[in-house]
Amino acid sequence: MNKTSKQPSITLAPGGGPTLTFMGTTLAFKVSGDETDGAWALLEHTLPPCFAGAPLHWHKITHQGFYVLEGKVTFQLGSRFFTAEPGAFVCVPTHTLHTFSNDHDQPARLLETIIPGGLESAFKELVALSQREPALLLKPHTLLDLYKRYDIFMSDEIKKGDAK
Repeated sequence: MNKTSKQPSITLAPGGGPTLTFMGTTLAFKVSGDETDGAWALLEHTLPPCFAGAPLHWHKITHQGFYVLEGKVTFQLGSRFFTAEPGAFVCVPTHTLHTFSNDHDQPARLLETIIPGGLESAFKELVALSQREPALLLKPHTLLDLYKRYDIFMSDEIKKGDAK
């Protein structure tokens, strides 16, 4: 059976895709959930040196995969730490407490696959919010409603058996 996709093909030149800068990080949106009928998204992160990363968090339905292109990225998966160098891959299944950072003096670059797509829109909302009310970002717990809309749960929201 030959099915035709309702979505157009996407081709991007190196460095292509809409970008935004957030807390020193540059995000390039290579493909969004809107472009894949919600199936998946692909982001390219450029992390500055000594980037602390997002607070420790987890997802109920979102799976993430990270592939390091340049530099070194430190991942925390539950209580385990892993320093990923170029060519390394990290899979973060649902219900896994995680974050990543760049603890080094050089920038780092990585690809992030998000399944299903949608979580990537949280970054767009956070940037818009930071432009309107910058102090809110210093208090992650003031953003819990936004986070929940995008399947993001903070480490202290863990209920027994909800996250590894």
